[in-house]
Amino acid sequence: MRLSQISPFLLFLTLLLGACASTQEREFNDNVAEANFKLGIGYMQSGHFEVATEKLLKALQFKDNYPEAHNAIGVLYEEIREYGPAGTHYKKAIDLKPDYTLARLNYARFLCLREPVRTAEGESEFQKIITDPANAGASASDGYTGLALCARQRNDPDQAETWLRKALEINPNNTSALLEMARLSQTQGKTLQARAFLQRYHSQTRPTLQSLWLGITIESSKDGDPLLHRDYKAVLVAQFPNSDEARRLKQPE
Repeated sequence: MRLSQISPFLLFLTLLLGACASTQEREFNDNVAEANFKLGIGYMQSGHFEVATEKLLKALQFKDNYPEAHNAIGVLYEEIREYGPAGTHYKKAIDLKPDYTLARLNYARFLCLREPVRTAEGESEFQKIITDPANAGASASDGYTGLALCARQRNDPDQAETWLRKALEINPNNTSALLEMARLSQTQGKTLQARAFLQRYHSQTRPTLQSLWLGITIESSKDGDPLLHRDYKAVLVAQFPNSDEARRLKQPE
Protein backbone atom coordinates (compact mmCIF):
# COMPACT_ATOMS: atom_id res chain seq x y z
CA MET A 1 0.00 0.00 0.00
CA ARG A 2 1.35 3.39 -0.97
CA LEU A 3 1.57 6.17 1.63
CA SER A 4 -1.03 8.15 -0.37
CA GLN A 5 -3.50 5.30 0.13
CA ILE A 6 -3.26 5.37 3.97
CA SER A 7 -6.16 7.20 5.57
CA PRO A 8 -5.27 10.35 7.53
CA PHE A 9 -6.71 8.78 10.67
CA LEU A 10 -4.60 5.63 10.33
CA LEU A 11 -1.47 7.68 9.68
CA PHE A 12 -2.22 9.84 12.75
CA LEU A 13 -2.77 6.73 14.90
CA THR A 14 0.49 5.19 13.73
CA LEU A 15 2.45 8.34 14.55
CA LEU A 16 0.69 8.66 17.91
CA LEU A 17 1.52 5.10 18.91
CA GLY A 18 5.13 5.63 17.89
CA ALA A 19 5.31 8.80 20.00
CA CYS A 20 3.80 7.00 22.99
CA ALA A 21 6.32 4.18 22.71
CA SER A 22 9.14 6.72 22.49
CA THR A 23 7.81 8.61 25.55
CA GLN A 24 7.47 5.40 27.56
CA GLU A 25 11.00 4.35 26.70
CA ARG A 26 12.35 7.77 27.68
CA GLU A 27 10.46 7.70 30.98
CA PHE A 28 11.75 4.18 31.68
CA ASN A 29 15.33 5.25 30.96
CA ASP A 30 14.95 8.36 33.14
CA ASN A 31 13.57 6.31 36.04
CA VAL A 32 16.33 3.71 35.83
CA ALA A 33 18.95 6.47 35.61
CA GLU A 34 17.55 8.29 38.64
CA ALA A 35 17.35 5.11 40.71
CA ASN A 36 20.96 4.22 39.95
CA PHE A 37 22.08 7.80 40.57
CA LYS A 38 20.57 7.74 44.06
CA LEU A 39 22.08 4.34 44.78
CA GLY A 40 25.46 5.58 43.57
CA ILE A 41 25.33 8.58 45.88
CA GLY A 42 24.42 6.36 48.81
CA TYR A 43 27.30 3.98 48.13
CA MET A 44 29.69 6.92 47.76
CA GLN A 45 28.67 8.30 51.14
CA SER A 46 29.29 4.94 52.79
CA GLY A 47 32.70 4.56 51.17
CA HIS A 48 31.76 1.71 48.79
CA PHE A 49 33.38 3.36 45.80
CA GLU A 50 33.49 0.35 43.48
CA VAL A 51 29.75 -0.26 43.70
CA ALA A 52 29.11 3.49 43.54
CA THR A 53 31.06 3.67 40.27
CA GLU A 54 29.02 0.80 38.83
CA LYS A 55 25.72 2.48 39.74
CA LEU A 56 26.67 5.93 38.44
CA LEU A 57 27.97 4.51 35.17
CA LYS A 58 24.71 2.61 34.79
CA ALA A 59 22.80 5.86 35.37
CA LEU A 60 24.75 7.47 32.55
CA GLN A 61 24.24 4.40 30.36
CA PHE A 62 20.50 5.02 30.50
CA LYS A 63 20.72 8.82 30.43
CA ASP A 64 23.96 10.31 29.16
CA ASN A 65 22.64 13.87 29.34
CA TYR A 66 22.33 13.72 33.14
CA PRO A 67 24.47 16.58 34.54
CA GLU A 68 24.04 15.58 38.19
CA ALA A 69 25.32 12.06 37.47
CA HIS A 70 28.31 13.42 35.54
CA ASN A 71 29.14 15.72 38.45
CA ALA A 72 28.76 12.92 40.99
CA ILE A 73 30.98 10.49 39.13
CA GLY A 74 33.49 13.31 38.65
CA VAL A 75 33.66 13.61 42.44
CA LEU A 76 33.99 9.85 42.74
CA TYR A 77 36.79 9.58 40.19
CA GLU A 78 38.62 12.42 41.92
CA GLU A 79 38.21 10.61 45.23
CA ILE A 80 39.87 7.47 43.85
CA ARG A 81 42.56 9.58 42.15
CA GLU A 82 41.48 8.98 38.55
CA TYR A 83 41.87 12.62 37.63
CA GLY A 84 41.53 12.36 33.85
CA PRO A 85 37.97 10.97 33.91
CA ALA A 86 37.08 13.29 36.80
CA GLY A 87 37.88 16.41 34.77
CA THR A 88 36.06 15.03 31.74
CA HIS A 89 32.85 14.42 33.68
CA TYR A 90 32.95 17.81 35.42
CA LYS A 91 33.22 19.53 32.04
CA LYS A 92 30.42 17.38 30.63
CA ALA A 93 28.16 18.37 33.52
CA ILE A 94 28.84 22.07 32.90
CA ASP A 95 28.37 21.70 29.15
CA LEU A 96 24.96 20.13 29.76
CA LYS A 97 23.95 22.70 32.39
CA PRO A 98 26.04 25.91 32.25
CA ASP A 99 24.37 27.37 35.36
CA TYR A 100 25.09 24.25 37.44
CA THR A 101 26.92 25.99 40.28
CA LEU A 102 27.92 22.84 42.16
CA ALA A 103 29.65 21.40 39.09
CA ARG A 104 31.36 24.74 38.44
CA LEU A 105 32.61 24.83 42.03
CA ASN A 106 33.87 21.26 41.78
CA TYR A 107 35.63 21.90 38.48
CA ALA A 108 37.27 25.12 39.72
CA ARG A 109 38.52 23.29 42.80
CA PHE A 110 39.71 20.45 40.60
CA LEU A 111 41.74 22.87 38.51
CA CYS A 112 43.43 24.34 41.58
CA LEU A 113 44.21 21.07 43.33
CA ARG A 114 44.73 18.53 40.55
CA GLU A 115 46.12 20.66 37.72
CA PRO A 116 48.45 23.18 39.41
CA VAL A 117 49.37 24.86 36.13
CA ARG A 118 45.72 25.91 35.89
CA THR A 119 45.38 27.30 39.42
CA ALA A 120 44.84 30.83 38.09
CA GLU A 121 42.02 29.53 35.89
CA GLY A 122 40.41 27.88 38.89
CA GLU A 123 40.68 31.07 40.95
CA SER A 124 39.12 33.07 38.12
CA GLU A 125 36.18 30.69 38.02
CA PHE A 126 35.69 31.00 41.78
CA GLN A 127 35.69 34.80 41.49
CA LYS A 128 33.01 34.59 38.79
CA ILE A 129 30.85 32.42 41.02
CA ILE A 130 31.25 34.78 43.98
CA THR A 131 30.40 37.92 42.02
CA ASP A 132 27.39 36.39 40.24
CA PRO A 133 24.25 37.82 41.93
CA ALA A 134 22.55 34.47 41.42
CA ASN A 135 25.11 32.84 43.71
CA ALA A 136 24.65 34.86 46.89
CA GLY A 137 24.72 33.15 50.27
CA ALA A 138 25.86 29.55 50.43
CA SER A 139 27.32 29.48 46.92
CA ALA A 140 29.39 32.61 47.60
CA SER A 141 30.64 30.98 50.81
CA ASP A 142 31.66 27.91 48.82
CA GLY A 143 33.41 30.19 46.33
CA TYR A 144 35.53 31.76 49.07
CA THR A 145 36.33 28.30 50.39
CA GLY A 146 37.52 27.37 46.91
CA LEU A 147 39.72 30.45 46.74
CA ALA A 148 41.25 29.35 50.04
CA LEU A 149 42.08 25.96 48.55
CA CYS A 150 43.79 27.67 45.64
CA ALA A 151 45.74 29.92 48.04
CA ARG A 152 46.83 26.89 50.04
CA GLN A 153 47.96 25.26 46.82
CA ARG A 154 50.09 28.37 46.16
CA ASN A 155 51.55 28.01 49.66
CA ASP A 156 49.88 31.18 50.93
CA PRO A 157 48.33 30.14 54.28
CA ASP A 158 47.58 33.71 55.38
CA GLN A 159 45.46 34.38 52.30
CA ALA A 160 43.85 30.96 52.68
CA GLU A 161 42.80 31.79 56.23
CA THR A 162 41.42 35.16 55.13
CA TRP A 163 39.23 33.51 52.49
CA LEU A 164 38.08 30.78 54.89
CA ARG A 165 37.03 33.27 57.54
CA LYS A 166 35.14 35.18 54.85
CA ALA A 167 33.39 31.95 53.88
CA LEU A 168 32.41 31.24 57.49
CA GLU A 169 31.27 34.83 57.96
CA ILE A 170 28.75 34.25 55.17
CA ASN A 171 27.83 30.73 56.27
CA PRO A 172 29.08 29.62 59.73
CA ASN A 173 27.98 26.05 58.98
CA ASN A 174 29.90 25.66 55.72
CA THR A 175 31.31 22.17 56.22
CA SER A 176 34.02 22.53 53.57
CA ALA A 177 35.29 25.75 55.16
CA LEU A 178 35.21 24.20 58.64
CA LEU A 179 37.21 21.20 57.46
CA GLU A 180 39.75 23.40 55.69
CA MET A 181 40.13 25.62 58.75
CA ALA A 182 40.78 22.49 60.82
CA ARG A 183 43.36 21.31 58.30
CA LEU A 184 45.03 24.72 58.07
CA SER A 185 45.14 25.07 61.87
CA GLN A 186 46.69 21.62 62.18
CA THR A 187 49.49 22.47 59.75
CA GLN A 188 50.16 25.63 61.79
CA GLY A 189 50.45 23.62 65.00
CA LYS A 190 47.26 25.12 66.50
CA THR A 191 45.90 21.90 67.96
CA LEU A 192 43.08 23.36 70.07
CA GLN A 193 41.83 25.49 67.19
CA ALA A 194 42.08 22.58 64.75
CA ARG A 195 40.14 20.34 67.14
CA ALA A 196 37.42 22.93 67.59
CA PHE A 197 36.92 23.43 63.86
CA LEU A 198 36.87 19.68 63.21
CA GLN A 199 34.31 19.15 65.97
CA ARG A 200 32.15 21.88 64.43
CA TYR A 201 32.50 20.06 61.11
CA HIS A 202 31.41 16.73 62.60
CA SER A 203 28.45 18.40 64.28
CA GLN A 204 27.16 19.36 60.80
CA THR A 205 27.82 16.21 58.78
CA ARG A 206 28.85 12.59 59.03
CA PRO A 207 32.56 11.78 59.29
CA THR A 208 34.45 11.13 56.08
CA LEU A 209 37.65 9.20 55.53
CA GLN A 210 39.51 12.50 55.19
CA SER A 211 37.99 14.10 58.29
CA LEU A 212 38.68 11.05 60.44
CA TRP A 213 42.28 10.87 59.27
CA LEU A 214 42.65 14.58 59.97
CA GLY A 215 41.29 13.98 63.47
CA ILE A 216 43.88 11.25 64.03
CA THR A 217 46.61 13.60 62.80
CA ILE A 218 45.45 16.44 65.05
CA GLU A 219 45.29 14.24 68.13
CA SER A 220 48.69 12.69 67.36
CA SER A 221 50.39 15.97 68.27
CA LYS A 222 52.11 16.42 71.64
CA ASP A 223 49.09 18.28 73.03
CA GLY A 224 46.56 15.96 71.41
CA ASP A 225 43.85 14.03 73.26
CA PRO A 226 44.62 10.27 73.45
CA LEU A 227 40.93 9.39 73.90
CA LEU A 228 39.87 11.34 70.82
CA HIS A 229 42.78 9.77 68.93
CA ARG A 230 41.53 6.31 69.88
CA ASP A 231 37.94 7.15 68.94
CA TYR A 232 38.89 8.52 65.52
CA LYS A 233 40.91 5.39 64.79
CA ALA A 234 38.07 3.10 65.82
CA VAL A 235 35.49 4.92 63.68
CA LEU A 236 37.78 5.04 60.63
CA VAL A 237 38.54 1.31 60.77
CA ALA A 238 34.86 0.47 61.31
CA GLN A 239 33.45 2.69 58.56
CA PHE A 240 36.24 2.45 55.98
CA PRO A 241 37.79 -0.99 56.59
CA ASN A 242 39.12 -1.37 53.05
CA SER A 243 40.84 2.01 52.85
CA ASP A 244 44.61 2.42 52.75
CA GLU A 245 44.32 4.48 55.92
CA ALA A 246 42.59 1.63 57.78
CA ARG A 247 45.23 -0.83 56.63
CA ARG A 248 47.94 1.52 57.93
CA LEU A 249 46.23 1.75 61.30
CA LYS A 250 45.96 -2.05 61.56
CA GLN A 251 49.69 -2.51 61.06
CA PRO A 252 51.63 -3.20 64.26
CA GLU A 253 53.47 -0.15 65.53
